[in-house]
Amino acid sequence: MGRNSVRRVPQGRARSSAPMHPLTAIKQPSVTIARSKRQHHKQEHFKRQRRQLAFAAHRAKRSEWLDIASDTQRIVLGDGKYVEERLSAPSVSSLGLSPSPFQCSEVSVPVISSHPQGHSLATAVHVDYDIAPQIVISKQGTTFYPHCSPELANWRGIRANKSSLVSSNISFAPKSTLTAARRLITANPRFTKQSPNSLPSSSIGVLSFASAKRPGGGFLHGGDEQEETLARSTSLVASLRSEQAKEFYQTHRKFLNVDGAGLHDHSMVYSPGVVAFRRDDDDDIDVDQAPSRSGSTIAPYLVNVLSSVPVNAAAIRQNYLITSSDAYVFEDGIRNTMRDRMARALRIFEIRGDRALVLGAFGCGSRQNNIEMVAELWAELLVCGSREGTEASKEEIKPAKFKGVFEEIVFAVPGKLFEPFKRAFDMKLFEMEVMKAAS
Repeated sequence: MGRNSVRRVPQGRARSSAPMHPLTAIKQPSVTIARSKRQHHKQEHFKRQRRQLAFAAHRAKRSEWLDIASDTQRIVLGDGKYVEERLSAPSVSSLGLSPSPFQCSEVSVPVISSHPQGHSLATAVHVDYDIAPQIVISKQGTTFYPHCSPELANWRGIRANKSSLVSSNISFAPKSTLTAARRLITANPRFTKQSPNSLPSSSIGVLSFASAKRPGGGFLHGGDEQEETLARSTSLVASLRSEQAKEFYQTHRKFLNVDGAGLHDHSMVYSPGVVAFRRDDDDDIDVDQAPSRSGSTIAPYLVNVLSSVPVNAAAIRQNYLITSSDAYVFEDGIRNTMRDRMARALRIFEIRGDRALVLGAFGCGSRQNNIEMVAELWAELLVCGSREGTEASKEEIKPAKFKGVFEEIVFAVPGKLFEPFKRAFDMKLFEMEVMKAAS
């Protein structure tokens, strides 16, 4: 007799009539969660990698800036000699000036140039420059303008002679200060004067957003603020370390002890004939004739640098408890102080006879001044004037104090600040035009 093929189900373990869920259906939620976690961890890993790479690149760049700054200091505080390397052999000139206004000599050096078709013999030119005499003249001409200078404090009451007014050409450049200055002098060689019996001089003024503590700020530590870039690529630090400039830093230290909130004082230093001799990061001029790497030496050119410390709005907001009800008091105070400081800077440029200016987003960036405010103040001082109340409490439009004083004005605003700066400047001009039409 064969075995019964029907298996008996023990009592209490009878099969349910409901169909069982497949195993995959039961495990699906846990699989989805695990996959989501893996994807999240992978994204976080890539983010960390990108941050690490960005940090490493920035650290390498700071190290490069530090080396360049150290070499610049060696030149400007030493014998004033350096070598420019060019890839071809044009006649030596300083940005269109021929012959060169600086002492120089050329040496041709054969080099091997690589091409897809093979190697070829080319000629590089090493140009030796001696800028020491110009550095001496710049230091001797360095001028300190004190906080209480009556000539500057009375800028509101001073009007330019109508017979000397010119039609100002205003332009905007998403470039660094030095790159904008080099472009300006390349297009307008008339702003550099030279004669056979004297050293050259410049009529291009550059506003430096200066440190209140030390010459060149942190340029010897790899810093890249606006003044630090100037100090890294020019002879500015030689002027700022002169006897004439020492009072500038002493005054700021005294004022800091009285009011350490970040307003700073109005004292400034004017450094004439500062020699620029390095290529800035965004400089694309004559890259077909010379190495285009950042910090490479170039033919020297001259600018006049005015060092002024902007209001540190970030420090003010940090040191005071500012509520929504009194915020306007602080903002108005910052605006009025900045207007006065910027107007004094323009007055100094006017007194010194500068015909072209390179300005910018004065005090924005790390000092956190409002970019729209700075752009509007430049527009009010240089172009459209401002709305001011009279004794009868009625507003009227006061003319721009420095309109028509300078032939060329370039606003050099690199990076993400360029668009909001230009937009605010243009909107201020449009607003004043509407007001004039309405009145």
